[in-house]
Amino acid sequence: MFSKLLNIGTRPQLDFHQKREIRILNLLALVIVFGLLIGSTNIFFLGEAYPAIAESIIAICALFVIFLNSKQKYEAAAYAFVVVISATLVFVNQYYDLSTAAYLYYFPVIFCVALLHNPNKPTTRSAIFFSIILGGFLVTKLTNITALKGTTFTEEQNRLLFLYNIYFCIILTIVLVFAFIRFLNNQYNELAELLKKNRADQITISNSLKEKEILLAEIQHRVKNNLSVIIGLFNFQSDLTDNQETKTALLEAKNRVLSIAMVHDQLHAKDNFNKINLNTYISELIQELKRSHPVFSHTEINKNMENLSLDISKTIPIGLIVNEVVTNSFKHGFKDHKKPSICLKLFTQNGLAKLVITDNGVGFPSLSNINRQSLGLSLIESLAEQIDGKASFNNKEGAQVMINFPLN
Repeated sequence: MFSKLLNIGTRPQLDFHQKREIRILNLLALVIVFGLLIGSTNIFFLGEAYPAIAESIIAICALFVIFLNSKQKYEAAAYAFVVVISATLVFVNQYYDLSTAAYLYYFPVIFCVALLHNPNKPTTRSAIFFSIILGGFLVTKLTNITALKGTTFTEEQNRLLFLYNIYFCIILTIVLVFAFIRFLNNQYNELAELLKKNRADQITISNSLKEKEILLAEIQHRVKNNLSVIIGLFNFQSDLTDNQETKTALLEAKNRVLSIAMVHDQLHAKDNFNKINLNTYISELIQELKRSHPVFSHTEINKNMENLSLDISKTIPIGLIVNEVVTNSFKHGFKDHKKPSICLKLFTQNGLAKLVITDNGVGFPSLSNINRQSLGLSLIESLAEQIDGKASFNNKEGAQVMINFPLN
């Protein structure tokens, strides 16, 4: 029953601190009603001087706070509680004489208002709450509202009220302590359950991630094997023909597939199934291309490349571009060249990456209609567009291909 009353207005989608605030408001409202019920025993020695109507209105206002929570008017409930409690203290201290020590109730009230602090809400909100309480206290001490004054109490009645208020504050403090100990125990149990659930969810997520990693590794392995089969078929077909043009075409097709297979090979060999180190990948790719063209195995390769890692969607097109450029240099740029060399540069600037590949060969025969000169050069432009980049071709002490593309 106690737990149901505290949870009036809570919703599963609310965060921990909001639920805590709602429960505290409900608890404090119930404590006010409970306190007023106990305080009604004053009627036995105050008689007609006991402010029954005012006390009833205060009790209704306290229950109204719970009603606001039930209607999900959480912010209105918080402010309503602070205003009601402050107005109540103003009334009590105006109605009774100072000698009755009615001001003692400000101490537990300050404690209660402090409990309403919600770390997910602005600090100014708590400052406003305390300002309302402070404003009520100043009204109590600095003003004398005749309309709120009760009938003149006898000296004996004031003495009884003094003792009553002292004992009542003690009882109220005990009730608050007991209620909040139970409240905190419930909060602790809820938090423990929440942590237990989070731990179980983390284990489930971790197991799911491991399963996906295993599955992804298996997929990468199978893709690599399938591409290896295709490469093997190219080699087999090449061995069956004596036509040099056919052999060259098969070699180029094989190298294109090889550049893709190497990406999946690197992904399978590491824990990160998304990022590929471009420097390492391009270096290994060029070595494979040199093996495929034994005549140019002595070609000097100069690299000046940043240590950049990209995802597979960018790495594969870049690998194919490098394959086409280097193959083009081997086929057309280094005829009768005694010291062939290729220079690769890779650097980033302002969110863009620039890949520059230059050889010391004969250069492009014509730059006016370069994308129609061969399938390879046309493919380079198409691949650059796939990564939202742009390819440019120049003759600079040989052929130069420059690719600009965004990192993201």
